[in-house]
Amino acid sequence: MKVRKAGPRDLPSLIRLEEECFGVEKFSENTLMAFLMRDDAFALVAEEMGEVLGAALCLCSDSRAEGRVASMAVLEQRRRNGVATLLLREAEGSFEKRDARTCGLEVDVANEPAIALYLKHGYSLRAIIRDYYGAGRHAYIMEKVLPSKKRKVSVRPS
Repeated sequence: MKVRKAGPRDLPSLIRLEEECFGVEKFSENTLMAFLMRDDAFALVAEEMGEVLGAALCLCSDSRAEGRVASMAVLEQRRRNGVATLLLREAEGSFEKRDARTCGLEVDVANEPAIALYLKHGYSLRAIIRDYYGAGRHAYIMEKVLPSKKRKVSVRPS
């Protein structure tokens, strides 16, 4: 399995993933295309033998030095096989290269497997957004401070 940056040719696979994973709450085709074309956004796909198994849609904010995982989708039959972990690590690495200090995301409070994944990878619960996914469906805001070799300061004894 490998992770790579998605391009316009991946749009049909991204649409299929969004439909399968999110149903009526999926991102529109235009929104997905924006992740492929904008300078402040990118999409990653995990694939095996030419089949897209999962995707991460990401946004970068230079002004606030933060990255955001806007969507993480993995085919149901491939969940709990490391696909999301690979996508998350690659997204974080891409954010670090853009000098982001943090990576944030929103996750449904009922999505226990995803919450466990993010906690395992160093994310902290920061807040709750009431009715984020509609009436009575709340989201956690989760965040991770990213390491950066550029920001580390070493002090030498004089």
